[in-house]
Amino acid sequence: MNSRVLSADWIVPVTTPPIRHGQLVIDNHRIVWLGPSDKLPERWRSAPVEHMSGVLTPGLVNAHTHLQYTHFEKVGQQKYSSFEEWADAFDVVYDAVSDANDWRKAAADGVRQAVESGTTVFAEIVTNDEARGILSETGVHGIEYLEAIGHFDVRWKNGARDEFIARLEQPSTVTVGISPHAPYSLDGSVIKDLLSIAAERNMRVHSHFAESSKEADLYRDGDGTVISFSGTLRDEFELVRAGGTGFTSAAYAESLGLLNSRTHLAHAIYLDREERDLVLSRGAQVVLCPRSNSVIGLDAPPVAAYLGEGHEIAVGTDSLASSPSLDLMADVKLLAELAIQQGYENSDLYVRLFRAATTGGAKAMGLAEGSGYGALAPGGPADLALFDIAVEGDNVEKALVLSASGKCVRTISAGKTIFDRNAEA
Repeated sequence: MNSRVLSADWIVPVTTPPIRHGQLVIDNHRIVWLGPSDKLPERWRSAPVEHMSGVLTPGLVNAHTHLQYTHFEKVGQQKYSSFEEWADAFDVVYDAVSDANDWRKAAADGVRQAVESGTTVFAEIVTNDEARGILSETGVHGIEYLEAIGHFDVRWKNGARDEFIARLEQPSTVTVGISPHAPYSLDGSVIKDLLSIAAERNMRVHSHFAESSKEADLYRDGDGTVISFSGTLRDEFELVRAGGTGFTSAAYAESLGLLNSRTHLAHAIYLDREERDLVLSRGAQVVLCPRSNSVIGLDAPPVAAYLGEGHEIAVGTDSLASSPSLDLMADVKLLAELAIQQGYENSDLYVRLFRAATTGGAKAMGLAEGSGYGALAPGGPADLALFDIAVEGDNVEKALVLSASGKCVRTISAGKTIFDRNAEA
């Protein structure tokens, strides 16, 4: 029997109440038992126990990443007045990359940094295919969403579609999804086609949405400010040529079929109550990236509204091109601060925000059921994160939300330790 018995001061399964002085048993990369130490079944009582001081949780789920931009940290260390100003700075650095292999090196470095803060599951958007496969190569999990961006209808029909299909059909060691970059950066006909392709192939979809304050102007009136990145080709886009649709951001996304239970949407800042209700009614989830929004000069996400209106949210770090680190719990802490500032008073705040970093992200990616990522349960994956934090009383989730950033000391993926701060010391 090769079972491992782990114990911790606290174990947080997420889908069941926290366990003080808990133990769990790992066998063949999966959890086979967990509960209070004094309830450990007889069959494992003679096994050596690996005691870990602190709080043991599921591996975190980062629901929005661009790991290939990890080496763009100089862009993310600045402050910008608008999305459009940031996009201009980003494009300069992106266009300067001359060695395609740098994308892979940066992605691997991004995984390492995220793992060191407790993340084991990623919703990774891949723009340049040299970065593909990095999740399996580094021993973590998730979905690699292949990105389509900048395609208007004529370009799509004249070769771009065939090129994208060829990307999807390349052998992959990782689950593949589709990322229509944003409703503003692709013609509506292209997005509809991408959604059809995803449905035919049973693939998940991940898109940016309502991130720029100028985005709604394009959908409503055809104002192309948000697609200034396309230069002289801006006037080729359908929305610009048609002078908009008169729709709000959510209504336009709905008209394309983008709001559905197989899709999760990054940022979702600039939506009113009616739009948020539409997103909720269609079963789409939002993933909030508050530190990225702050760097870019955007408004804070309406986290209190999302929580109060019944959304199950997820959390993402975005990339180092727009965020100070890939530490997911730093974004969770900021969400808590914002929720309180915005007037959220319910006692479930910390529980719901820690779920956002675990089961919320897994659900957004379709990984919560069956494989059970984001939670600890018998039969589920042995993905774990250990945080060296103190807990006052029994409010473990509050301690995690407020204190876990920078405090991960061990990360385990599929039963294998992939980061151990004490071993490195």
